[in-house]
Amino acid sequence: MYRWVVFMHIAATFGFLLAHGVQAAVMLKFRVEADPERSLTLFNVLPRLRLVRLTTVLIVITGLIAGFMLNWWRQGWLWASLALLIVITVLMARYGSGYFGMIAGSAARAVEAGKRGPDMDAFNAARTAWHPIGMTVVGVGGFAVILWLMMFKPF
Repeated sequence: MYRWVVFMHIAATFGFLLAHGVQAAVMLKFRVEADPERSLTLFNVLPRLRLVRLTTVLIVITGLIAGFMLNWWRQGWLWASLALLIVITVLMARYGSGYFGMIAGSAARAVEAGKRGPDMDAFNAARTAWHPIGMTVVGVGGFAVILWLMMFKPF
């Protein structure tokens, strides 16, 4: 039974990475897309957040079940992994979602203003903000630390 739980944990992680990878690619594309109208069309390729949320819940549930099946719940690495996942989720929700909102709002205003003036300046400032790089570091770095904790169980 334990192998099936781990299988589900890994499968949910693959699903999460697949869905979230599209969001990350779009977020990085915004940095180089200077046309606000084209930026708005990039929102059409984003997957529904339901898939990301569902896979996140499956990752947590299967991870906790696996942790309790082999009494790993007594070890610190399991709780450190869960705490790190919560921190990453909060940061992504605040700054990653905020970035998408900044792009959508500023691009829409720039298109309405004829792609010139202060609205275009606001769009350029939004698309070159630190969010894509920062969120990439948080996401990839955090994922690597969680993977390290799960593989090596240092404490």
